[in-house]
Amino acid sequence: MIKLIASDMDGTLLNDKMAVSDRNIQAIKDAQKNGIEFIIATGRSLDEAKPFLKNRVHPGYITLNGAEVYDENEKLISSNPISEKSKTEVINYLKEHKIYFEVVTNKGIFSDNKDLRVSSLAELLVKLNPSTTYEQALQDTLARVKLTPMNFVDSYDKILNDPSYKVMKLLAFSGKDTEVLVPLRKDIEKNIDDVVVTSSSPNNVEINSIDAQKGIALLQFAKDKNISQEETMAIGDNLNDESMIRDAGVGVAMKNAIPAIAKLAQIQTDNNVNDGVAQIVEKVIAKAKNQNK
Repeated sequence: MIKLIASDMDGTLLNDKMAVSDRNIQAIKDAQKNGIEFIIATGRSLDEAKPFLKNRVHPGYITLNGAEVYDENEKLISSNPISEKSKTEVINYLKEHKIYFEVVTNKGIFSDNKDLRVSSLAELLVKLNPSTTYEQALQDTLARVKLTPMNFVDSYDKILNDPSYKVMKLLAFSGKDTEVLVPLRKDIEKNIDDVVVTSSSPNNVEINSIDAQKGIALLQFAKDKNISQEETMAIGDNLNDESMIRDAGVGVAMKNAIPAIAKLAQIQTDNNVNDGVAQIVEKVIAKAKNQNK
């Protein structure tokens, strides 16, 4: 019986309006009411993820792809920053190849180019929701940037040279996936052995410590709750969900998942527009009730 469900956000729990639907919220509430733990597993930071739920539910959080994990009371229970050596090597590579990137630290998220931040997020929204035009995505992004906990700086030098700032994740963007991001991923994976490179969209690459993975975080969270691997379920759609889809007792791919995730998962649910998360959670609850009769 499933006792812990982990769900990705972008392309999974969030619909094409970048919102958590009422049905998905109710499904989370029903899961918790029936003794099933629910945890958000996202590449976003806690401050980025929380506003989507609007305090309607209070799950645990695996954030920044597993770099930070919080319990249901938002207490930090684990932290896995990128090593100083690898941080320097990755950043030097990104600068050398003139790739726009953002620095996610233990003290917030930093960008050195507001225009590229906006255009990159707009492109991300279009990639995740093909029915959305770029113009619509740009307007949505401009509105959301005002609410996003982002720090704009002229240079990253100050935070990168301050030892009190720990780099939890590096996020690189480019509209040229094949020409830029594929070689970037291959080079980093080949030359730096203590980081993991994933992606949440065709226009980005996410670099974390090798210990910061959703799958690792999910199983540790389950262990702390005395829940076995077989009693866990993970729901996702993209490459940064790969480890938890693989490691969970039951891996679930969204209908809109990329082929690699669809192939890896044991089962599939509907897409993010049609409340695929709620649909699979409702099935888990119904099965649990039948087993308890």
